[in-house]
Amino acid sequence: MKKKEIRKYLRRADDYMEKIEKKMRYIDSTLFFISLGMEYFYQQEDCKQSNMVQLVKDYLKTIKNVEVAGLHEVLKELKDV
Repeated sequence: MKKKEIRKYLRRADDYMEKIEKKMRYIDSTLFFISLGMEYFYQQEDCKQSNMVQLVKDYLKTIKNVEVAGLHEVLKELKDV
């Protein structure tokens, strides 16, 4: 592959990563409001359904901190080459 093609591919990959992060932020915000609504609906601060939503939020945070950060590092290394 030529350098120009590789740069184009890396730019597209970088744009795709930004889209993924944006969608993850939207999902996180949505889960926050869902958990608030569930707490209000069940009139309990610590209900099973709300805890399940919190678990999904924690998984999402882990994916963001580990997997997405790793992908950013790989993209950065590829750009440096």
